[in-house]
Amino acid sequence: MGTTLAVAGKGGVGKTSFTALAIAALIKAGKSPLLAIDADSNSNLHEVLGIREPRSVGCIREDARSMGDDIPGGMTKDRFMEYQIQASIEEAKHFDFLSMGRPEGPGCYCMANNILREIIARLTSNYSLVVIDNEAGMEHLSRRTDEDVDHLFVISDPAPRSLRTIGRIVELVKELGSRVRHSHLVISRVNGSPDHLPESIRKQIESLPYSPESYIPYDEVLVNMDLEGQPLVKIPSDAPSFMAVNKLLHDIGILP
Repeated sequence: MGTTLAVAGKGGVGKTSFTALAIAALIKAGKSPLLAIDADSNSNLHEVLGIREPRSVGCIREDARSMGDDIPGGMTKDRFMEYQIQASIEEAKHFDFLSMGRPEGPGCYCMANNILREIIARLTSNYSLVVIDNEAGMEHLSRRTDEDVDHLFVISDPAPRSLRTIGRIVELVKELGSRVRHSHLVISRVNGSPDHLPESIRKQIESLPYSPESYIPYDEVLVNMDLEGQPLVKIPSDAPSFMAVNKLLHDIGILP
């Protein structure tokens, strides 16, 4: 079984950018091919990775549910869903990409979700590295009861509302128990030195359940690439945001 990295945080705090930068650092270090999973229902990881959005696992589940027993070609439902998921994977040069879509829709999905868990567990076992961009509620992680996370990165910017979200995410991490082996708090979009943050913000950060392991600087290079629609996996190695994420992955032992 490979190493699973997951990223969580309130929307708009730079979570998906951090995920893309981590993938870029892994690729530049020769850690490929890897599997990138977009598990945020507001999916846009494919955009910052520079690939088209594939058909999501949620859509596949909806199709299988609506078909009932009318699966084409005499296939079983689990074989049909596995075939469809394999076909939905977008293959890039250094990574493969899978979009989870919505965790669930109306009605009962117990059977479909159990099948999906087994299929995705088999799929992820084929990769030495899996990187998951989650939504703040981490619904996909909480439903994938057979999946462990080696490193969970909890992302926040310095805004008070974002920092308050950290407490709710930490409670979810506690519910997942031993399934999350290591948790890391990252503060993104920091202008200047962390010591120059307003005192009220510094006190709020100090009161968090985790001490920040990295401060990602506000980076004009990243902002301009994002505005121009350029894939963040192509960010220069000397960009301040990339350097900070790369250093973090080295510091915690993901990169040698």
